[in-house]
Amino acid sequence: MRGIYNYMIATIVGVLAMTTPITSHAADATTTAAACWQEGIKAYENRQYGEAVEAFEKIVALGEASSEVYYNLANAYFKLGQSNNTTSRPFASGELGKAILNYHRAIKYNPAMADARYNLELAVDYTNDTESIPQSFITTLWHGLRNMTTSNGWAVTSLVMLAMTLILVMMYLLSANIILRKVGFFAAIVVAICFVIVSALAISSRRALINDNRAVVVCNDTTPVHASPDSASKIVRQPSQGVTIRISRSHGEWTEIIFADGEMGWIRESMIEKI
Repeated sequence: MRGIYNYMIATIVGVLAMTTPITSHAADATTTAAACWQEGIKAYENRQYGEAVEAFEKIVALGEASSEVYYNLANAYFKLGQSNNTTSRPFASGELGKAILNYHRAIKYNPAMADARYNLELAVDYTNDTESIPQSFITTLWHGLRNMTTSNGWAVTSLVMLAMTLILVMMYLLSANIILRKVGFFAAIVVAICFVIVSALAISSRRALINDNRAVVVCNDTTPVHASPDSASKIVRQPSQGVTIRISRSHGEWTEIIFADGEMGWIRESMIEKI
């Protein structure tokens, strides 16, 4: 019995010993990220965009990124590219591609972030990105609704709808007042329909997040896209930095990509970065 007791004590102590450094490390990372955030904001306000980029990139490297961090990082990259005085051409060091990449990441964290969507549209105007294949009105409406919040937000809303449905059903079953019974019955039907729609939005949003295969071209100017995974093959297109594509498959150092208009080609993996 004493042996079992000692074993339990040793196990508890071991678990505590393993978890304490992790908690301490997490706290240190959060503290460092908070300091970097203040440093980045101050540098941005002082138009020191290079220092702002470094500060926000440190937060990402610490694993403390958020939609606000990515949004401010994108703004800093964009401003840095515009204020680049080393050449006569703005965004000469690939800042536009990095800005668009991080705007996308901010929206991925928070689909309802209107400022990031607006700035993304402004940044895309500087690229040679192609128009996407037109979607039906229903598809556009569905995607618009889905992007109003995150998949977790829709999931929480669906649970609220479910609870409301159950309450209304109970009101219908237990109320002695005929008017309350009618209200409970019809309201339960309406809320149940809303629950089904919101649940579908939550599932659709979650699948879109999991199956997101988008990437952004990150080069200093333009980069060739070949007909096959071979630099000697025909060049089918030369997208500029910041063009958003979808990844199809990989072959060695090459990746097959799909443009918004449906055209396909092969690009070196080092020239794209996944959102």
